[in-house]
Amino acid sequence: MKPMVIAAIAAIVAPVAASADVTVKFPEGKADSIYVVEHMLISDQVSPRAERPQPVADTLKSVGGIMKFELDAAGPARYMIPFGGPRQGIDLYAAPGENLAVIVSSESPLEYVVTGSKLMDGITDLKQKSGEIIGKYQAAANATPRDEAGMEAAQNAYSALFKDYMTANPENPASLYALLNMDGEDFMNAYAGLSDALKSTALFPLVENQKTYVEKSIEADKKMQELQSGNVEAPNFTLKNLEGKDVSLSDFRGKWVIIDFWGSWCGWCIKGFPKLKDAYEQYKPELEILGVDCNEPEANWRKGVEKYKLPWVNVYNPADTDILTNYAVQGFPTKVIVSPEGKIANITVGENPAFFDTLAKLINGK
Repeated sequence: MKPMVIAAIAAIVAPVAASADVTVKFPEGKADSIYVVEHMLISDQVSPRAERPQPVADTLKSVGGIMKFELDAAGPARYMIPFGGPRQGIDLYAAPGENLAVIVSSESPLEYVVTGSKLMDGITDLKQKSGEIIGKYQAAANATPRDEAGMEAAQNAYSALFKDYMTANPENPASLYALLNMDGEDFMNAYAGLSDALKSTALFPLVENQKTYVEKSIEADKKMQELQSGNVEAPNFTLKNLEGKDVSLSDFRGKWVIIDFWGSWCGWCIKGFPKLKDAYEQYKPELEILGVDCNEPEANWRKGVEKYKLPWVNVYNPADTDILTNYAVQGFPTKVIVSPEGKIANITVGENPAFFDTLAKLINGK
């Protein structure tokens, strides 16, 4: 940590420890402003989504570049002070009885550190290091031509950062934050080695909650690999089109089919439409696209098809079907290529340009 930051922390923590749980110091010369401080108890974060309360929001003002607020006495919570836009802002975890200092060195771009607990000291360290790795990944992704090797190296470094932190800090509560940034078998292996001491700390309920998701994700990954063996017949389904008529996957036997699982709420789905339209024009009538809208009201689906002028067959998937489970869909968009014989040839999750290379090889028989 830089000496100037240490000095700033020392200057604000000592005199206010008895009167404020969290003290936020803004950059020198910053005019006093109004801020919203949101928080949600960790116990509420792990409750079923339908029962989860909205974050509690308090409006506070900085005075002389300092803002103070008290922690919720009901238990450990996540506190957020939004800056600039959605999902941007100061983010910290704290429990009753703690005294934390937040030092904001810049608001645009937002740069800050949080200290005062082992948990937040560790999280601040991990965020700084992971931010540097993310910067390298973005630089490689935006290079011309795109630096695939650099992207892969950054991805590997990102995963290693959290695994190595847990290995080096087995009793530090920030290791649970590191674990929350892991997935798959890496998550499960690290979870199995958790000490009893860590299981009694603030973030453990979030880890327990994520464990359930990871277990389901691992099973879905296994199923996806099985589905892509080239020998699995695509599960048939029947859904309603825009005119309310039944459309079945089996109706397109004899053609290549792309099943596009999407939603008008999904930015990456929408971003991929232009290339998908190009592929449709290039390969039809040998290829049909079956757009399967998911996870939104029917009215939104209809508006989305019209807004984005989707020229292929469009159907609506209501919430009570097992189609997403049958196709091991874990994220959106998910595109499934089905052969003219009705076999699954490929499943691609996310907006990946390589999908269209795979499509070309399959249709051209290469």
